Amino acid sequence: MDTIKSALIIQKEVYLKKIVLEYFKLIGSGKFREGLSFFRDDCKTHNPFISGSIEDLTDAMVAAAKDLDTQNEEGEFTVKHVLADGDLVAAHTELLSSKSKPFKGGLRQVHLFRFEGDKIVEYWDITQQVLPDMPNASGAF
Repeated sequence: MDTIKSALIIQKEVYLKKIVLEYFKLIGSGKFREGLSFFRDDCKTHNPFISGSIEDLTDAMVAAAKDLDTQNEEGEFTVKHVLADGDLVAAHTELLSSKSKPFKGGLRQVHLFRFEGDKIVEYWDITQQVLPDMPNASGAF
């Protein structure tokens, strides 16, 4: 592969990673619906617990955030890693159930985004629940 082509691929991957980070910045600040602007209207989702549309997945995220609020817990969302390979971007994230009580556990997720141009057209999320007193001394991260 020639140097110019390699540089263009790297530049595109950096750009797509920035889109994912901007999306998560909105999610982390509770602006779930604003995040829909990064997705194409017909985006396919693969979460087995959601009916299939990105709007339905967003509705579930809004409901989960409201549930956290009713428990008087201040969760904390953090992006740990972002990787890109061509039109695919993967992100490793953590959602603590309580920022002030991280020992309460939370969720660790891997998100996979497939892009066409600068829009997300397909999305996968794999979630792992981390409970208090998990046996692995290394922790989730």
